[in-house]
Amino acid sequence: MPQEQIGVDYSELHRLDSPANRLIRESIWAPEDDIGQQSFTTLAYMDEVIHRLGITGDTHLLDVGSGTGGPAAYIAARTGCRITGVEINEVGVEVAASLVAKAGVADRVDFHRGDALSMPFADGGFDMALSLNVMNVFEDKVALFREVRRVLRPGGRWMFLSGTFDLDEGDADIRRRLARGYLIPQFYDSLDGYKAKLQKAGFRVDEVLEYISDFRTQVGRWGAAYRTHRDAIAVEQGEENTASHIDYFDAYLSMIDAGRASNHLILSTAPA
Repeated sequence: MPQEQIGVDYSELHRLDSPANRLIRESIWAPEDDIGQQSFTTLAYMDEVIHRLGITGDTHLLDVGSGTGGPAAYIAARTGCRITGVEINEVGVEVAASLVAKAGVADRVDFHRGDALSMPFADGGFDMALSLNVMNVFEDKVALFREVRRVLRPGGRWMFLSGTFDLDEGDADIRRRLARGYLIPQFYDSLDGYKAKLQKAGFRVDEVLEYISDFRTQVGRWGAAYRTHRDAIAVEQGEENTASHIDYFDAYLSMIDAGRASNHLILSTAPA
């Protein structure tokens, strides 16, 4: 008999209008802050991304792991840039296309279903690349970074926001609790690990910005929303999966409180 899958299915999370997801979003985001993001990403983070990358109306930006398209729609509306997203989840691509159409930016934003480790794009086709809180799904980050470098123009900029962890051999229980939160395996890195892998892939690391208290607030809000609406969420995702995800948030908070986890915005540049 096949083993039952434990954790949250990203296809379910991407269905923004499901009854459970509506309740979750109403608990986490004020109406003006809810743009369809399915992560810990806030509008303040995205404004920082726009500023530090220097995105303008002439920019062609690649969004790696574009999810439901909320950040892409927001950035395109704020800057007038062109954005191309790549997302492996079919539901995510469908929802993203609908979201950008409703936002009135579909003429400048498009999404492709595909693997970010082998993107269907020509060499040097993008000015900049961005990814928001999806790095932990990639086991071979050096290969990912090299693929991003391939599709960037010479001197192009690559920025990603990612949770970072300082884990060691004694953290088997924390690793188990974090892993059970998702059906997709998670591969966590420290800040030093990210820097080393970027350099190995040929990037120059330029800036690092760390979010701690704000990040803790976002993780706490997600955990509180799951607890508040546990019964409704369990109808869609199953009781065991829901309990596993609540435990994931608790484990995450314990690591933040111990000073061993935070959210880092990392900016790097490809060779000219």
